[in-house]
Parts: sequence; C-alpha cells; structure tokens
Amino acid sequence: MRCPICGKVVPPDAPESALPFCSARCKTIDLKRWADEEYSIETVNEDKLEEEIAQVAPTDGEN
Repeated sequence: MRCPICGKVVPPDAPESALPFCSARCKTIDLKRWADEEYSIETVNEDKLEEEIAQVAPTDGEN
C-alpha cells in the first residue's frame, strides 16, 4: 500500500494509528488539507434538483 500523501510504500511496521498514511506527519498534512478546504465532497442541492426534474418530467396527460 502507498501513502496517499507522499507516495512512499507504507512499511509493515507503520503505527496502526497512522494508517493508511506512512507516518503521523502525512496524516497531519491530510488533516490540514481537509481543514483548509483543499478537499471537498460534492453535494447535491435538492431544491435545484427537484426544479430540474420538474422541467424535464412530463406533466400529467402528456405522454
């Protein structure tokens, strides 16, 4: 397995608390990136999605 931060092979004797990273340093770098919002998880705006569906979906009586 490779460390997602530095790319080094994670040694078999790496502390379990650092996994999947090779060290506490890489784990901290990853945490900082999340805190600085360098990473993000795309979300869906449900109201906007419902509006888009309503525009595309046929209304009753139209087939």
